[in-house]
Order: sequence, then C-alpha cells, then structure tokens
Amino acid sequence: MVILNQIKAVVLVLFFLIFCLLPVGFLSIPFSLERRLKIICPVWQFCSRMLLRYACHAKVSIQEDHRSEPFRGTPPYGLYVANHQSYIDIPLLITVFQAPPIMKKVILYVPIFGQLGWISGALPVSRSKVGSRKKIFSQAKRRILHDKIGLQVYPEGTRSKDAIPKPFEEIKRTLLVFAFKEQIPVIPCSMYGTRGVLSKKGFIKTGRHLGVIVHKELLPQDYENADKFSRAVWEKVISGHDEMKSRLGPLNENLS
Repeated sequence: MVILNQIKAVVLVLFFLIFCLLPVGFLSIPFSLERRLKIICPVWQFCSRMLLRYACHAKVSIQEDHRSEPFRGTPPYGLYVANHQSYIDIPLLITVFQAPPIMKKVILYVPIFGQLGWISGALPVSRSKVGSRKKIFSQAKRRILHDKIGLQVYPEGTRSKDAIPKPFEEIKRTLLVFAFKEQIPVIPCSMYGTRGVLSKKGFIKTGRHLGVIVHKELLPQDYENADKFSRAVWEKVISGHDEMKSRLGPLNENLS
C-alpha cells in the first residue's frame, strides 16, 4: 500500500504539473505579471487542493484567513511570513493565497519547477552573493509597494528539523526590518502538520491533519521600532502554530 500511494502521488504531481500548470503558465507568458498571476493563481490553488487530498491523503482540518479585504486580492498584497516545516508547506499555503515566493536561485534550473517559478513571479536570490541579496530588497519593495503584488518568505531559512518554529533569536530578520523601514505591511502565517506528511525517506504518511492560519496584517506604523515589529510578527506565527498543535496534535499522534 505504501508503494502504491507513492506511485500514485508521483503520477498526480506530474499530471498536474505537465497538463495543468505548464500549459496555463506558458499561455499566460505574454501578459504582465499581474495579469499572468490572475490567470495561473486559480490553477495553482486547484492543483494544490487536489494534491493534498488525493496524493498526500491529508485533511486540511483548520483553515483560517483573518486578513482585511485590501489584502485578499489575486494576487494578494503585502509581505507574507511563515514557518517552514516541509515541502508540503507551499501547497498548503496556496490553498489560502497565492503570493510569489522569494526562492533560492538554483531552483530556477530545476526542470518544470524552475519554469513555473519564473512564470509565477518568484524572485530568485543567491544567498552566498551579497549583490544578489541587496538586489532582492529593491525588487521586493517595487513588487509590493508599486506593483501591489505580495511576496512570501520563510525567515527560518531552512525547514525546521523538529517541526517546531525556531525562536525569534534564530530566524533571519533582515526582510522584517526592511519591511518596517519601508512601511510594508506584513501578514504572519502559521502552519502545522506538514512535517508529518513525509517520512525521513520521503514516503507519504496518509491521514494527517493539517492546519494553516493566515493572521491579520501587521502595520509597521503601529510599532515603535523594527525589533518590536519583527517580534510581533514572529510571535503571531508561533502562537498560531501552537494553537493548531493543541487542537490537531492528538489526532496526528493517534496515526503514528
């Protein structure tokens, strides 16, 4: 059964990538990024829901969206900050909103994923190059404030090994400080359960209960300084994760 589930998941992923996302993505290339996202974002959302349900056999038991109306468009507005547990994080977030990510530049060279990332407006960055890191700030500022297109980022840098969000002192706060200085609204996002969907060897563990909470946006002008603003953002991420863990944790423990 485990092998069959794995084969089915791979087939479904390839099907949605090749026959749904790629054709729509290539058809949208001639348009502006905003129009392109309006075309491809609903497809991303549909495919993500189908993959979670039929490939991962996971149930999104908690899905909350507390954003104000101006932040709920397609594409959405603001800087979205989330904890990072698994490769399943992005499909889970996409079920609520579809904001282009800030991603490692090397992913652009991965077949299919790289092309879809570029089409969908992802901003690539080389962490080892200072020039690339500086460039991402000007690109993010223009994308959010001028083009009114949101971005998503994971301040933990890499996936959490124990599925628990890192403490504030261990996250990368550069973009949060940048958001405060440039008066960019930040939307904290909490995820729970995605770490349990895949085993250490990459096999799917079915029946998992997942949760995602998109919190109300936080505005820099409501805080005295960048440190307090950054802390408030990450505290929201952690509190949302802990709330979902208390509600869904017992259900997932029974599956172990």
